[in-house]
Amino acid sequence: MDPTLIRELVRRRLKDGRLPQGRVVCIREIGRFSSAGRQCDACDERIGPNQKAVLLMVSLQWMSVFFHDDCYKVWDAERLGPL
Repeated sequence: MDPTLIRELVRRRLKDGRLPQGRVVCIREIGRFSSAGRQCDACDERIGPNQKAVLLMVSLQWMSVFFHDDCYKVWDAERLGPL
């Protein structure tokens, strides 16, 4: 997926509360095959068998989220910026 589109999706979801903005309290990289078929909370695309994924828990909302590795990097940068 286009990085610009991912960034826009993440910004919208941060603004409307579908993605958390709090501090990460637990992060875990998920194996390529065990994450296959899961949906990314940032872009809504399914995570393929050859893609890296990240599962994390965020404080304040105590929300767990599941991201493609690249989507996680966008979320991590965007959550600290102004909305």
